[in-house]
Amino acid sequence: MTVTPEMDRRNGLILMTTYLLIYLSAPVIYVGVVQAALVDKLGASAMISNLPSAAFQFAQFAPLLLAWIVPHRLEQPVVVWANLTTASLMSVVCVALVLPLPPSVRIGSVVLHGLFQGFTGSASQIFTIQCLRRGTTEQGLARALRLTFTLGPIAAVAGSLGAQYILRHGIRGVPFPYDFALLYCVGIPSVLGVAWLSSRYQIIDVPDEPRRGFFKYLRETVRDFSAVPALVLLWFGYAAWNAALSGTSNLSLYTREALGRDPKDFSGIINAIRFGTKAVAGWFLGMLALKKGMRASVLATLAIFAVGIAWPLIAPGYSYLACFGFMGAGELGGTYFPNYAALLSSPANAPRFVSLLTLAAPVASFAPVLYGAVSDRFGFRSSFVLGSLVAIVGLVLVSRIRKD
Repeated sequence: MTVTPEMDRRNGLILMTTYLLIYLSAPVIYVGVVQAALVDKLGASAMISNLPSAAFQFAQFAPLLLAWIVPHRLEQPVVVWANLTTASLMSVVCVALVLPLPPSVRIGSVVLHGLFQGFTGSASQIFTIQCLRRGTTEQGLARALRLTFTLGPIAAVAGSLGAQYILRHGIRGVPFPYDFALLYCVGIPSVLGVAWLSSRYQIIDVPDEPRRGFFKYLRETVRDFSAVPALVLLWFGYAAWNAALSGTSNLSLYTREALGRDPKDFSGIINAIRFGTKAVAGWFLGMLALKKGMRASVLATLAIFAVGIAWPLIAPGYSYLACFGFMGAGELGGTYFPNYAALLSSPANAPRFVSLLTLAAPVASFAPVLYGAVSDRFGFRSSFVLGSLVAIVGLVLVSRIRKD
C-alpha cells in the first residue's frame, strides 16, 4: 500500500484541524509563559518559576520507551490516549487552583502538570509524526505543515487574547487564582477534540517487528542512529534548539524589569505576539521547505532564536516585547526538527530515530533553571547573552548536514 493523493489531502486537513484546537488552548498546553507567570504570582523566585518548563522538557524521554513498547499497529491509538490523558491532567490543575490550598501545593501541582504533560505531549507528537510519515508524501507533508502553521497560530492569537482578557479580570467575579483555573478549564474540550480527530488519520500498514529486550533495543537504536551522521548532527542541533527555547519563560519574567509591570499583566499579550508572528513564519518556513528542503527551515528557526533571545539587549521599553515574536517563529523548529529526522529515516525506523532525537529535550531541561539562576545572580541580560550563543551553536551544527 502506498500513500495516495487523497490520503495526502485528508491527513493534511486533520493535522491542520487538530492544531487549530491545540493552539486555541495554547496558554495552558504550551508549558512556559503562563505557568511561569502563575508560579511567580504565587510568590516563587525566578528559578522556581522556571521549574514547570524544566519539568515539561525533562519528561520528554517518553517517546524512546513508547517506541520500544508500542507496535506499529497501535501507533495511532497512542495519539488518542495521550490526548485523553492530557485533558485529565488539565482537570487536575484546574481543581487544585479552585480549592483553598496553600501556595506550595498549587505550585507543586503546576510543576507536576508540566512534568506529566511533557510525557503525554511528547508521546502525542512522536506518533502524530509517525502517522504523517505513514500517511503523507514529502511534498504533501511540506504543504500540510505550511497550511497548519499558517492558520493554526491565528487560533493561538485568539486563545492568547482571550487569556489576556481573563487574566486582566475582564470577567467579573473571577479573581486570582480562579482566572488561571478558567484557562485550564476551557482548554479541556479542545484537547478532547484533538483525541477524536487523531483517530481519523489514514495510514499505510507497517509490519510489526519482534519485541527485543529493552537494552538490546536501546543499544541497536543508538548504533543505527549513530551510523547516520546527519542524524547525529541534527540531535545536537536539536539539543541546542531546546536549550534556546527554554529562554522564553525567562524573557517573560523580564517584563517586570523592562516595563515595571507584573509579568501576569502581559502574559496574554506576549502569547498573542508570539503566535501572531508564528502564523506569518509558518507560511514562509513552509515555502522554504517546499523549495529548499526541510533542512533549510530547521536552520531558519535556529537563526530566528539567536536574534530573538538577544533582542532585549538592544530594544528599550515596549519594543522589547517583539522578542516574543521571534521566539514564536523559532518555536516552529519543534515541528521541523522531528519531521526532518523522520524524512531521514525509513517508515519502520522513524519512531525509534525520532524518539531518540526527542531525548535532546530532557538533556536540555537544565536550561530554564540555569537561565533563572544566571538571572538571579548576574541579571537577566547575562542570561540573554547565554541563550543567544546556544542558538548560534545549534545553527553551526545543523549547517554541517549535507544530506537532505
